[in-house]
Amino acid sequence: MSARKHPDTDASEAADPTCASTILAALPDLVLELDSRATIRAHHTGSPTAVLADPPETLQDHTLRDLLPRATADRLQSALTDALTLQQNVTLECFIPHEQNLASIEARIAPISTERALIILRDVTAAFRERNNLRQSEQRFRALVENLPGVVYRCRMDEDWSAIFISERIEELVGLPAIDFTEQRTSLEQVTHPEDRSDIRSEITSAVARHEPFDLHYRMIHADGSIRHIWERGRAVYAGVDQITYLDGAIFDVTDLHRLRQRVLTSSKMAAVGSLAAGVAHEINNPLAIVLANLEFVTEELVAIHQAYAADHVVTEAVDDIQQAIIKVQTGIDRVRSIIDDLRSFSDAAQSRAEHLDMARLTSWALRRAEPRVLPVARLITHIDDVPQVWASEIGVVQTIWNLIDNAADAVSDLSPENARIDVTLKLSDREDCVLLEIRDNGRGMGEDVLARAFEPFFTTQGIGDGAGLGLFVCQGLVAGMGGDISVESTPGQGTRVRVFLPTAPAQ
Repeated sequence: MSARKHPDTDASEAADPTCASTILAALPDLVLELDSRATIRAHHTGSPTAVLADPPETLQDHTLRDLLPRATADRLQSALTDALTLQQNVTLECFIPHEQNLASIEARIAPISTERALIILRDVTAAFRERNNLRQSEQRFRALVENLPGVVYRCRMDEDWSAIFISERIEELVGLPAIDFTEQRTSLEQVTHPEDRSDIRSEITSAVARHEPFDLHYRMIHADGSIRHIWERGRAVYAGVDQITYLDGAIFDVTDLHRLRQRVLTSSKMAAVGSLAAGVAHEINNPLAIVLANLEFVTEELVAIHQAYAADHVVTEAVDDIQQAIIKVQTGIDRVRSIIDDLRSFSDAAQSRAEHLDMARLTSWALRRAEPRVLPVARLITHIDDVPQVWASEIGVVQTIWNLIDNAADAVSDLSPENARIDVTLKLSDREDCVLLEIRDNGRGMGEDVLARAFEPFFTTQGIGDGAGLGLFVCQGLVAGMGGDISVESTPGQGTRVRVFLPTAPAQ
């Protein structure tokens, strides 16, 4: 006995030929059935004006070329051929005239046999305009971000400050491309100077807790090992009252500003020390003049006593002893005078103004004036290139050269004049915007303990009365005051090399 089907089941399984047509008619799309020649064999009963600007009364037996611009029809014909050949769905976007404008049409082609395919045409002009506006807005934003003098970022407030977005200028700052940060191959934490990381986290945490922006000053490390000074301004973005989604901010390279500030600070200190040196020299020089005047008087009186009591050996011997003591006093005074001269030179150079200087000409002039004190003890060999002008003090440069030449001459004094040599080189430095003055000798050199104290004032390895110990100290102050840098390398028994870096002058 066969089972009977429920009446409702029979009714639901019965095909309703009008159902699909009704559904298609309600769609805003134009659905066409095409043969391989792009001829319309069937279409839904809805209005084709939603897609076509001026459709014929009936679409049956028309080709795509009858309804669409030739270029658009040819693209669809090519896509139709691909869909039928490969038996795969094809989607493309094209433009057709519609109501005096260009409408953006999305065409989806689906093969239903080897000779027939359905094509669904949908007007996506509104969506296209929205996407286009969004794309243009993104381009404007990106252009704005990339033209900013800093790095714009959005990152998570996690242990590494993982970047969600970071602008391309980060590569100029740390030598690594932005994609390395967004793909988590590196992080902002890793390029931050280790000594500054804890302070940064503390300041950001505190600002976030107060719902306030944060300002940070710290250092980043470039891929080449150089240090960049950073100013950063940012704030947290909250999803709820206290739920942080990310941090937004901007990072600016203020290394040049930091260097300028340091130069100004150094110049101010140099001016202050120069004033102090001038005052000290003046205050010492006045009583020294009195001492010298009285010594001269005592010397004259002793000569007279010696002549008056020439026959008295006790008196003459006492006078001779006093005269020897006076000579020692005068030797000490000469040393004090030498120190005063150094302090005056330091003061004059510290308080003199920087200017454009022809370093090659000035170095040659200073070396010619230094030859009389060098040639008796060593050969002076020069290598002077034609370098850019420097921004420095003429007095400072000359005093620095003379002090270093004096030090080198003293270092080679144990050698014979034929074997002793002092090499002076002036050339463009590997450092950016710097000129290098190098003075090298093959003298006694210095050990690490002495080298560590080389720039200390009044530190000297010479005997008592032979040197004031101000040479390198004065040079360091002069060079720093001119915005430069000085370094010393030395090996016992092999010699010493002093390198002076001075900034090239700005364009006039």
